[in-house]
Amino acid sequence: MKTLLLAESHPPTLEHLKGLLSQAGYTVRAVNDPVTALEHFAADNPDVVVLSVDLPRVEGAHVVHLIRGHGQGGRVPIVAIDKGHLGRARGVSSVLDLKVNAYVADPLKPGELVPRLESLVRAAQAVPLSGLAATLSRPAVNSGELKGYPLPALMHSIYRLRRDGVLVVAHRGLSRRVYFLRGGPVSYDSTAKADSLPAFLLARNALDAQQAQRVAEALDSGLRIGAALADAGVEAAGEELLQLLRDFNRDRVERVLGMREGRYAFYAGDDFTSEVASVEVPPLAPVLDGARRCFPMKVMAASLRAHMSDYPVRSQEFGRDLQAMALDTDDLKVVMQVNGRIALKDLLAHGRGELRMACSLLWFLKLTGGVTFSATPVATGSDVLSAAVLPDRIAPRKRKTLPPETAASLREEALRIITRSYFGGLGLDIAADAEAVERAYHETAMRFHPDTYAEFDISDLKDLLESVQDRLSASYRVLSVEEKRKAYLQYLFSRMDVGRNTAVVVDAEIALRRGTSALKRQDYPTAAKAFEEAVSLNPDEPEYYPFLAWATYRRPTGALVVRAQKAQQVLKRALSLGPYVERLHLISAIIDMDLGDAPLARKKLLRVLEYNPYSQLAKAALRKVGR
Repeated sequence: MKTLLLAESHPPTLEHLKGLLSQAGYTVRAVNDPVTALEHFAADNPDVVVLSVDLPRVEGAHVVHLIRGHGQGGRVPIVAIDKGHLGRARGVSSVLDLKVNAYVADPLKPGELVPRLESLVRAAQAVPLSGLAATLSRPAVNSGELKGYPLPALMHSIYRLRRDGVLVVAHRGLSRRVYFLRGGPVSYDSTAKADSLPAFLLARNALDAQQAQRVAEALDSGLRIGAALADAGVEAAGEELLQLLRDFNRDRVERVLGMREGRYAFYAGDDFTSEVASVEVPPLAPVLDGARRCFPMKVMAASLRAHMSDYPVRSQEFGRDLQAMALDTDDLKVVMQVNGRIALKDLLAHGRGELRMACSLLWFLKLTGGVTFSATPVATGSDVLSAAVLPDRIAPRKRKTLPPETAASLREEALRIITRSYFGGLGLDIAADAEAVERAYHETAMRFHPDTYAEFDISDLKDLLESVQDRLSASYRVLSVEEKRKAYLQYLFSRMDVGRNTAVVVDAEIALRRGTSALKRQDYPTAAKAFEEAVSLNPDEPEYYPFLAWATYRRPTGALVVRAQKAQQVLKRALSLGPYVERLHLISAIIDMDLGDAPLARKKLLRVLEYNPYSQLAKAALRKVGR
């Protein structure tokens, strides 16, 4: 059956259309908000999309534009439906700026919507597909919600069945894909720049910001990673390059496994092989490392709770999967104690591994079938490590004293988290998106979770750590939901002076912060785009225009004189709104200096000093231009 994504914010209309389209032979995914619609589109890859024209925007963008910007969004027919049946159709003019294939004023009118859909779907299916598009056009083998951490079991199943295919995970506007060959993850991509290979290499200090930008542009142009690195002047080839790619794949797959909101779907097929660079990693290793990195300990402990009095023993599968697991020396030491003669509760409490590491390892072995449980002690294991002879009883392990410097660091950071804003507590800027919030929450909560220090005596810090966890949970509940995040920002702005001449517009302030972050990276095109958004959201605020003018002037494309003229036009418009905004005159003077007009620059700087004799920036610029 053909799959159809239906997004309609009016509940009665949604239910009526869902029944109508189901009767027409479609498998309907019905949602009532644009964020969920994006998740379903990215994960479920529908054959056709039906969207209401009045859906709320997502961070300033219409959901149609976001779908079209998706890798598979160009080929899927999209039909915009209006509210003609309620007597308030907006008309075709409401969709002229959207890239839709059809507009239906009254979707409930007989003979209107369904025939239009059938025609569009037939036309789309008549176009032959190849490569990745062909893989994603097939029905998903497995799909669902990310709640409850379903991906480790799915990855193990993919490995056991030696499947080829693509795992797609989606949360809000973020979409990630993991590519599998013969059951192992071999490649990864994402719609987020922060997830990209250049960003990873930049974080690893394998290249600088300028090289990262050049590598990103080269990859976008179709170059392979080796050629892209060479084009950016980075010497990495052979085993060194392969290791970087392995580390990147493992790191990103581990992040995917820790996602707990959104949707996922797995599509079988290997048509994508000519479109992605494949690098093999131990197939099961990311499952264990991802769980340790992202999962709360209670999730893993819940799986073992029923076996606490049982005796775990290694299975034959463990020996077969040992290479795929890529366990380190510490894990192997714990595994050698899994011999069928030590109860699980004793192994976790007093065994060779720290509690969290041992618990995650036993959870992993249970998931992969590498361990079985017996109600009574067994004589021996049945795998390659069974030659070790271990005592049946383990002496209770004494908890170590937490190093004073670690305790002091925890107290200091805890004070920061508890006393700062929700953003500050997570170490985030107000422009942080839902993905950054998710990542920061996991990393910070893991650092302050008592289980992280299970081998230490932290009795004097227990209350403090619990308070931090409560604060982090509250931060996540607010900042991970767009509506709550905006309401919280409005509250923050109401309590601080941000130096605005007009009423604060939250979305404009967020766009301004995104732009200033891009300026620091010297990414002037991205900065200009963000500042343009800020200006469009609050055009009466003169403080935004200097940023837009500077980013426009510093853009790397176009002649200097042309860029200067465009920047001066922006400044001129701003001066009519705020003639005493210091930045406007300073930037205008800097542009004049660059163009060789020192007298005009000096005149503008002296004007600044007339109404602000203490302006250090104006004095410094004046010294540069010369009196």
